Order: sequence, then C-alpha cells, then structure tokens
Amino acid sequence: MTESEIQFLREHIDNSVEIEISDGERLIAKVLFVTGDEEYDEHELTHQVISSSQLETYSNLENAGGYVLDFGKIVSVKPLN
Repeated sequence: MTESEIQFLREHIDNSVEIEISDGERLIAKVLFVTGDEEYDEHELTHQVISSSQLETYSNLENAGGYVLDFGKIVSVKPLN
C-alpha cells in the first residue's frame, strides 16, 4: 500500500470503500480503523464487510463485527462510484 492509499483509508473512516485483495476478492467495506505508522509494527485495516465477491468466506455478515486485513494483502482501494 502506498502512503496515499493509507491516507485515503484514514480519510474514509466510517465510510464504505471498494477494496481488491491479492487473492482476487473484491469487497465493499466500511473502514473502521487504520494502523500503519511508525508507532505500530503491524499495518492493518479493520473493516466491516458490506459485500464481497467471495461471500462464502464470511459466515454471517449481518452479525459480524470487524475483520482485520493486513496491508500486504490489499491490491487497491478506491471510493465507491
């Protein structure tokens, strides 16, 4: 993830974005929390899944809390059109 993508995620906390993951999954997710500066060893996105191209991966979206995604698995992030 580039610094501009990390900043994009930080600017979209509590908003939904489109994310592409390295395994080909595409999701619409609400950004909950972003870690990724010198203060943290881990660089992660905590998000709530709204929809996914691989829904079978998630057991119960309506009652699910947040999911954590390592930045290394994120291919791209972009605003919803």
